[in-house]
Amino acid sequence: MGSKFEPVPLVGRKVDPAADVEAWLASSPVGALVEAFAANDQERSLVADLADARGTAAERLARLDAFTDRWDTRQGRERNQATELSLVGEQEELVFAAADALGMRGGIGLRFKRYDHILMLGGLIRACLVRTAYAAHLIDTGVIEAASVTALGGHRPFVGNEFELAAQAGAPELAEEYDAMDYGTRVAFGLKEPTSVEGEDSPLPGGTWGVRRYRTEAGMPVQVAAAPSSEPTKRRADTPDSYAFFAKQLAALQPGERLLMVTTPIYVPAQHAAAVRMLALPYGVEVDTVGNEPGVIPGAAVQQFSATKYLLEVRSTVRALRRLAAEL
Repeated sequence: MGSKFEPVPLVGRKVDPAADVEAWLASSPVGALVEAFAANDQERSLVADLADARGTAAERLARLDAFTDRWDTRQGRERNQATELSLVGEQEELVFAAADALGMRGGIGLRFKRYDHILMLGGLIRACLVRTAYAAHLIDTGVIEAASVTALGGHRPFVGNEFELAAQAGAPELAEEYDAMDYGTRVAFGLKEPTSVEGEDSPLPGGTWGVRRYRTEAGMPVQVAAAPSSEPTKRRADTPDSYAFFAKQLAALQPGERLLMVTTPIYVPAQHAAAVRMLALPYGVEVDTVGNEPGVIPGAAVQQFSATKYLLEVRSTVRALRRLAAEL
């Protein structure tokens, strides 16, 4: 097994997203992962199908999606509740090398100096605090300029060690993602009271939504939003739901505008594919997605991810690409 691959461009950063999908499927790290975890010759045949573009992209993505079922240690739970796979040293080495090449461990650069909208995506509490701080850092240090900032979270109750992490952050009163995003955004951008608050409470799992609007001392608009789910009776809002809510309810997107999504490196490929599908394609905007740089935010512990966690997010990327390919 090799331990180093050439970088694979993010899908959708070039002119032809369909060609990007083909290149991603045929890339060496994706093929190497299949080869390393295939259980028999029939499963190993997927490697050749991916490399030689046998069948449509939709067909290959469907097969690859089914293949990644073996990496799903979440089983519907939150990411911090996922179990670990039993991997040998060679497999772990390969997974880390593939994650490097696929842009899941940093190295995705900014294309522009100025962005019309900066979006920070929510997640577990560590993400709510670090991503907001990193977005503010990019602006405060002059790396980028921004016309507006939006934090996209959800009404997800804390689980596991999130309560402990909230207490360590000095906010033991936090108990859900939306409030954590609001707290992190207020701290990062030095915000005071919101200029307006709107929303709706619902007994449905994904029916509750809310928006809190602020302005920085310099007058830049900042908003913290929790989107409703597109399937409110079944689940809470996911990343595509949040993007759709932002595009339709929070921003009057215009063709040619530039958006920067700020997340954690491990989630960049999957969340970028969703942003291309939900924002770039229908609205004609330019989208960049970057992960926070470890060690940049003072006091923030550098988060280490296991090989299992990277395999989970390769699976998430495959599923995001399936939805993107269906649109293309």
